[in-house]
Amino acid sequence: MLMLDRLKKLFNSPVTSTSAPEAADRLHVAAAALLVRAAQIDGHIDDGEAALLKRLIGPYFGLSETEAQELLEQAHAAIDAANDLFQFTQLINTNFDESHKQMLMQLLWQIVLSDGVVDDYEANLLRRVAGLIHVSDQDAGAARKAAETALAAQQD
Repeated sequence: MLMLDRLKKLFNSPVTSTSAPEAADRLHVAAAALLVRAAQIDGHIDDGEAALLKRLIGPYFGLSETEAQELLEQAHAAIDAANDLFQFTQLINTNFDESHKQMLMQLLWQIVLSDGVVDDYEANLLRRVAGLIHVSDQDAGAARKAAETALAAQQD
């Protein structure tokens, strides 16, 4: 539970560049959109991925269940309307500090690993996101290991 508390604290803490509510909302949508994209990149969002998205979005973003559902709907709409990931990663890269970026990578890995299979599209997406938000390969690997540990703890 220590890791869960630490991650909650990271997402609930102010971002580095701005703390205006609308900027925070845009950042939440950007981060949630990347999580949704990670869930759907293999062609569909299965029940386990959908449940994990709901479990991650609310608590990690400091939102009520209703707010989390609204954010998920906004994230789905945003990712469906997007031509690329740059609009999301640019916001994150500009406003998140290193610990926020690392935590986002960990959440992305949890989504990708939740079905027990990492296909080429998923691995490529996470490499691209890591590059676009300036997370090193070493830190992305550490995020994957932390996500594996978190998922194993959830299953126990």
